[in-house]
Amino acid sequence: MRRLLAALAAVFALAIPFGAEAQPNTDLSANRAALERLAGLVGVWEGVAQISGPHPMVVHQREEVRRGLDGTILIVHGRGYATPERTGSLVFEAFAVLSYAAHSQTYEFRTYAFGHATTATAEFLPDGSFRWSTPPGPVQSRYTIWLTPTTWREIGELSRDGGATWTQNIELSLRRIE
Repeated sequence: MRRLLAALAAVFALAIPFGAEAQPNTDLSANRAALERLAGLVGVWEGVAQISGPHPMVVHQREEVRRGLDGTILIVHGRGYATPERTGSLVFEAFAVLSYAAHSQTYEFRTYAFGHATTATAEFLPDGSFRWSTPPGPVQSRYTIWLTPTTWREIGELSRDGGATWTQNIELSLRRIE
């Protein structure tokens, strides 16, 4: 057992310098600058999500956004509760990672909810809002965020006809608490 551990330690000791040298000297300043445009999202937010459709409901939402990987990603964790105290069982939970690819000059929003993962694209609109959209398919979603230093408003919409028409299905109204 000691010989096996010694052999593994030697392999790792030799691999680290070579692996470190093999890493490209990547300049991530464009990635950080692109995500800095979304720095206003970083913090903790609470409010309500009004869900419309066949089963309308109000969800008491909490969104936590933080930077990661030396400012090259934003991590978003959303939780929705049935009660204003935000206690008890979750009725909604999602996790997302927002990044920027400098080589293609595109934002990517990787979302996880309800046992599914989706890679959405995102962009700034002329009015300064930020929109992320799922890939085209039988049903397409898009979410538009309007941000001030103290408020986060987001509208979610669905299209069942390739993006020709959109129907609102959710509206978030959040305020910064941290």
